[in-house]
Amino acid sequence: MPVLDAGVVSDLHAAEGERLYNFARHLGLADEDAADVVQESLLRLWRELRRGTAVANPAAWTYRTCYRLAMSQHRWRRQLSRLLPRLAPQRAGYSGPESSDRLSVWQAVDRLSPRQRVVIYLHYAADLPFDEVGLALGISASSARTHAGRAMVAIRSQLDHPKEAQ
Repeated sequence: MPVLDAGVVSDLHAAEGERLYNFARHLGLADEDAADVVQESLLRLWRELRRGTAVANPAAWTYRTCYRLAMSQHRWRRQLSRLLPRLAPQRAGYSGPESSDRLSVWQAVDRLSPRQRVVIYLHYAADLPFDEVGLALGISASSARTHAGRAMVAIRSQLDHPKEAQ
């Protein structure tokens, strides 16, 4: 029978909290991120106990969860580090807008919904294929295509009728 006592989590925090924090720091996390990972690990333990999950060794379970969360942070940062250079404008050779038409298009993009704006920017400005756009946003590639298609309809409408769009 699982223990539903919240005291298990608070006792574990009192006994292992500092060691969990040091463990997360040794896994390469910054101070604030390590504290967040420890808190999230303890919260997940508490949630599992409340659900009635049998956790034979709460300390081991929490260390494993802490490890997994830290590795997820590292994966997320690695993905972000690959994406950010593609989003940043190229400094060398950047000559600014080529014409007023180009400015009009990006002004129309700025008036789109946040999701459509991000999809258009990632696909057309950052030159990411739709499967990578979907991965970056946590949606499917077909959803990214749908958002882009709807965005293009809205942009065309704004460019055809500029006074109505504002």
